[in-house]
Amino acid sequence: MENQLELLGRKTQALSYELAMKTSEIPAQQYLHEYVFNLLGDFLCHKNESIRTKIIPLVNSFEQNPDNRAALLDQCIKFMTISRARILEFLEAEVDKCQLAADILMQVTKLLDHFYQLFLNTITNQDDDNLSLSPCPLQESNNDVNAALKELSDFKKALIEATIFSITDKDNYTTYVNDQFCEISKYTKAELMGHNHHILNSQFHTENFFNNLCGTIEKGDTWKGEILNQAKDGTKFWVDTTIVPFVNKNGEIYQFFYIQYDITEKKKTEETLRKAEQLSMVGDLAAGIAHEIRNPLTSIKGFVQLMNETEKGKVFTDIILEEIDRINFIVSEFMVFSKPHTYYLSECNVIEILRSVINFLQPEALLKNVAINYTLPQYEVHIFGEKNQLKQVFLNIIKNAVEALPNGGQIFITTEINSQELSISVQDNGVGMTPEELKKIGEPFYTTKEKGNGLGLMVSYKIVQKHNGTILVHSSLGVGTTFTITFPLTRGGESSSKKENVV
Repeated sequence: MENQLELLGRKTQALSYELAMKTSEIPAQQYLHEYVFNLLGDFLCHKNESIRTKIIPLVNSFEQNPDNRAALLDQCIKFMTISRARILEFLEAEVDKCQLAADILMQVTKLLDHFYQLFLNTITNQDDDNLSLSPCPLQESNNDVNAALKELSDFKKALIEATIFSITDKDNYTTYVNDQFCEISKYTKAELMGHNHHILNSQFHTENFFNNLCGTIEKGDTWKGEILNQAKDGTKFWVDTTIVPFVNKNGEIYQFFYIQYDITEKKKTEETLRKAEQLSMVGDLAAGIAHEIRNPLTSIKGFVQLMNETEKGKVFTDIILEEIDRINFIVSEFMVFSKPHTYYLSECNVIEILRSVINFLQPEALLKNVAINYTLPQYEVHIFGEKNQLKQVFLNIIKNAVEALPNGGQIFITTEINSQELSISVQDNGVGMTPEELKKIGEPFYTTKEKGNGLGLMVSYKIVQKHNGTILVHSSLGVGTTFTITFPLTRGGESSSKKENVV
């Protein structure tokens, strides 16, 4: 504290000319004004009572009428009031620049009170050798300072309460975090102190992104943008971030303020809208293609049926008709992408549908040395849905899991039911996906399979969305992938029996 007071005293002496210019409305020569501020700076440095001997000639230098002592007193007191106000303005500016702590400000204010009390005593010839820091008669100025400090304190409180807030030193090591920062990052304050923000690196942003960020703030400029961070428990969260560098009088950065807001839900909504726009574009394309294919198919099927009436043509027509029906089925599935049309939903037993798909895929899985393990309730679980479309969703996702195990492996299918919804998880221990691949899941024509077209999962997302459900995907490269499909239950959607069928 002593060193800071001395530095402040030196700075007051160095700025004595500028401060004196602000008191020029008081009749006196310019050098007398400068002399007062020099004395004040000296008093802050040494707090020596011998300063009184330097004040006496100063008082005698003011223009005065020997017959009018009251005028002299009035002139000196007016000078004291104005000069003290200029000093307090200077101190408030230091506080605003974060170069003067609140406790130092209060100590300096007390010393100012004492200096001007000494000044007043000298004028009135009341020699008071007691250097006690008694309250200053200029209480109004003190009240102004206290009000300013209260306002600064309120600003700081509002900032801390309303944002995810942290402070780092010039080397970007954390020196302060608020409770909101700890809550979203899942780290304690003790774990964050002394670390930089790379502890939250989600590996989402490129090295060039952080180079640009650091380059901006190291120049003393404010940086604004969005950052994807990773919490201690592995969950990721988006924050709208403003980084403000604080620069001292020498132009050197000594700390950074991080002011952040959680925008995770906003980013999820934007991603949902983006995928919906993509589905809409593909829907327009699909509707046109399906229409153009179906027209000639109808004509071909009619002529083949005519050929079937002759013995010669009957040899080939069965095969041709079967393949035409297959093409027609593919076109019908392709129409899932088209613009919204009527869905005839009815109450259906999801467990029965899921079990039938598992039984259908078991032979293919065994040929590829893949074991499908499932734990399903023996009782019925009902949702409102379209049976064939639900079957297509389960078929796409379980078949993808089988194909993710080129060298064989395990698939685990489980369910979780509460009073409002049903969750079905399909987990494999296959090749897994990178974070970049995971972000593109469900996009049109994106696939990780050599012979895939990327439409299977897109169809599944569309169907589940129409059933008011959700699909969540978690994957780690070399570990495996888990798809979790959730549907809302009908009222009384599960029966009273609670036995489970484990295979």
